[in-house]
Amino acid sequence: MAEKEQTKNESFSSLDDNWETDVNVLSNELSELDTEDTDKSDWMVCQPMLTFSSEMQVFQRLLGVSMKPNPLDDWDQLYNLNNQCALRNDCRKLANELKNKRSVPELESFLTLYCKKRGMDYVKDIGWLTILEKLLLLNLPAAHEFNVFFAFTTKYIPKDTRPNAQIYDLFRLLLQYHDPQISNHLEALHCSPSTYCKQWFSTLFASSMSTETCHELWKIYIEQGDPFLVFHFAIVFLINAKEEILQVKRGEQAQAVQILENMASQLSVEDVTDFFQLALHYSEKTPECIRKDFHYIIFGANFDEEIKEMQMNKMLCLPIPAIDLASSDEMSSGNVNFFIVDTRSNADFDSGHFVSSFNLNCVAIVDEPEKFEIALNSLECYKTSRRAEDHYLILGYGSDEEDNYMNMLIAMFIQKGKAHVSFVQGGYQSKWKSFHKKNLRCFVSELHDCIGQHNRWELIAMHSEEKCHLCSIEKASPKWGFFSKVKSAVSNTSNRMKERVEAVVFPIGDDRKLDDKLNHADSKQRHGKRYRQQSVFTIDENSDEELTPGAAVDENPKEEILLSKEFTETFECQEVFRDGSINGHIALTRTHIYVLHDVPGKQGYVTTEARHALSTVVAVTSRRSVPEMLTFKLGYEMNGSSKITAVHKLYVPKAGECAKAVKLAIYALRPLPDA
Repeated sequence: MAEKEQTKNESFSSLDDNWETDVNVLSNELSELDTEDTDKSDWMVCQPMLTFSSEMQVFQRLLGVSMKPNPLDDWDQLYNLNNQCALRNDCRKLANELKNKRSVPELESFLTLYCKKRGMDYVKDIGWLTILEKLLLLNLPAAHEFNVFFAFTTKYIPKDTRPNAQIYDLFRLLLQYHDPQISNHLEALHCSPSTYCKQWFSTLFASSMSTETCHELWKIYIEQGDPFLVFHFAIVFLINAKEEILQVKRGEQAQAVQILENMASQLSVEDVTDFFQLALHYSEKTPECIRKDFHYIIFGANFDEEIKEMQMNKMLCLPIPAIDLASSDEMSSGNVNFFIVDTRSNADFDSGHFVSSFNLNCVAIVDEPEKFEIALNSLECYKTSRRAEDHYLILGYGSDEEDNYMNMLIAMFIQKGKAHVSFVQGGYQSKWKSFHKKNLRCFVSELHDCIGQHNRWELIAMHSEEKCHLCSIEKASPKWGFFSKVKSAVSNTSNRMKERVEAVVFPIGDDRKLDDKLNHADSKQRHGKRYRQQSVFTIDENSDEELTPGAAVDENPKEEILLSKEFTETFECQEVFRDGSINGHIALTRTHIYVLHDVPGKQGYVTTEARHALSTVVAVTSRRSVPEMLTFKLGYEMNGSSKITAVHKLYVPKAGECAKAVKLAIYALRPLPDA
């Protein structure tokens, strides 16, 4: 009788809103039966079955694997991993944990195929066994277990949780952004995130929670569709344990780690909803560009050793890319509005600054500390009274030497425990370039739509081309003749001018016509991103920065590059823009796709225009009328929808072979077959 009562209580804890309706209908049917004992018996049998079926459907539907075939039905059955013995021993331990409901050969086949699909060897203590144990306890259909496990681990589990992985540096910056006090205290205890977050991130809290709580948290996590919530889950745990952690004295690192581990184990099924809402609160208070810029580094199926190294361990606070701030008229990212503090000198600020920014000459920290303290207090009072909800965004020059004083201000804010402090990556120089490019492209790529709109330079208050150091450098360089002609004709015949601009795009091979009609910039101006349609977010650092004009390292002999062993396939192409086209090549490696451009004035030389990871290819399309014209759309997925960050339109004579090669390269990285 006690067992029956316990089962009944446990079943009530898993009910949801839909279950209440089913219970009312079921209760009416049971009331017609003769005895109360029969009623209780049917209740106990039906309720767990319905809950179990609902959980199965949720995980299969949300992970998109309901219609996928089971890879275990057809594989080579070769157990030849380098670490196969260690895998087999761990499978024996897992079989014991599951009370031998799954045999060792079953588990070994499962994990061996998983490692081969990921293209990596088996690694001990990486969290896979803990996650697999929790998923197998869901009693999913055997045909869907592998696909659910593969989809869940590749989409929602960070791909690298080794002690020196970048995920811990990013978490340190996020924790400092939301609560610098607890972040500073943990650093004083020499308690790095890898000491207490490794099991959280590698198993998504499966190693610290009960099975029921873990399943409930995972279900809501997958429903939200945002892998970055794992960071905010961890932040909620830390902030809830703040009072206890602040009482831990130096030298007692183990005690702090123990407190945090207990926080996760104390979470119950009833607490999951409130816990999730708190995580969403911190997610909304985090700049959206962070999710976009770090998604490929933290998540994904591929372990790519060529991942961009941002040296986050050396950063004082969260970096905000300048390109994201130039994408709209308001200085914001997602739900976050920025309070910009310009740390440049008064003279540089007067020659040009961004609307609503405030000048705080940080040289005064050393030269005139008393005056600086007065200016800082006045600035803080204004922010508190007028823009209390805005987040601090520190803007410097963009040079390591000139930004030493900016770093002093950031350190001062962090020491005072100020939350929501970030800096502009690349400084004023990067923002100036972003606005400059958008202003140039305004009359070319969006000619008709831009008429009557304000000039983007209006976002820079008091901008003086004579005093601005960056503008003076730009004036010294050769002018873009074609842009000047278009700009002068806009005010009279905008529609006709738009047709003329579009007509400039010539078919491939007509080099004479291209040279006669287009007045392009010289070779020094053609190595940058002037001819791109839109700002591009890529994995390679160089694709996010202006390439140095005339840098010899960017210009390489075409024959040497195309015959490089690094490239598996190369195709001649011509990249098409609204203002013309450029001859070049598409080159594929095992993990990336390159767009190479011929160097004007240097026959036989090419330069790298763009480099994208194959995992960022969202779609490759072609036109029926011109099948040789391929459009590559690149980006990332968030909340079930695709975010396009780059587009390349390429005229490829061998378009069919090129599309096939790209497809095979992507399949080699993501071998799980589609429905």
